[in-house]
Amino acid sequence: MREVRGGPMTETGSRGRTPDDLLWNWARWCWSGETVGNMARYVSYEDDYRPINTDHALTVQALHEALPHHEQMIIIAEYPQKNVRFGHIETAAGRCAAARRWIAAVTGVALTEPQYKLYLGFFKEMVGRKLL
Repeated sequence: MREVRGGPMTETGSRGRTPDDLLWNWARWCWSGETVGNMARYVSYEDDYRPINTDHALTVQALHEALPHHEQMIIIAEYPQKNVRFGHIETAAGRCAAARRWIAAVTGVALTEPQYKLYLGFFKEMVGRKLL
């Protein structure tokens, strides 16, 4: 049985995990290996150490790889690159705008803020359905 707190984006599984927890696990998995392309390594020394659940990370990776490039970059901007690339920006709206500019520069796809948030929400829901 699933508990829902505030809607599908904060849905928790039987072990109290949320899609956000699963995506941060994937981000830690991404940071644990070799970096590729324009992804800078980021290791947070402020977070408590949490072991990486590799099976969950690989499932998220497979879901991520199935997305179109501009949608992949939304997830990258929100998780593996959030702090290293956008951490200096104080507001969520500012980080979103910077991420959308980055995505447009790399892919040529100019996303509106509602589109960006919608694609992010869809992916979180997909991860939740698959792993929770």
